[in-house]
Amino acid sequence: MTVTHTLAVLSSSDLVVNVEIIEMNVEPKVQSLRAKATLKKDYVLYVNEGIGENYRRYSYHLQKEDKMIRRWDNAPHWRDIRTFPFHLHLPNNDKPVECGEVFVNGVLSEIKNIFCEEK
Repeated sequence: MTVTHTLAVLSSSDLVVNVEIIEMNVEPKVQSLRAKATLKKDYVLYVNEGIGENYRRYSYHLQKEDKMIRRWDNAPHWRDIRTFPFHLHLPNNDKPVECGEVFVNGVLSEIKNIFCEEK
């Protein structure tokens, strides 16, 4: 997985209206990406990825207006969650829920489901 791949997935998605690269670093051993993807239905997906040898950090933050809808991340806190470090933040929950490791294509699939539920 590379940050270039993440950008390609975002750019080719029918949910994405625009992708703004906030910061990107592509070096042989370390890659990072901070991007803002404007989605249909006035949603925004903030993407943060850091990738290196035996290393991957990510956060995919979905919001509509100023309201957080979902945030998938693997920050090394919430050690009591079975899927540590992977977890999902939901609105109105103080504690995140269990969630396996995700990649941008899986996040976009879940967003598509959210859009379908909204109808």
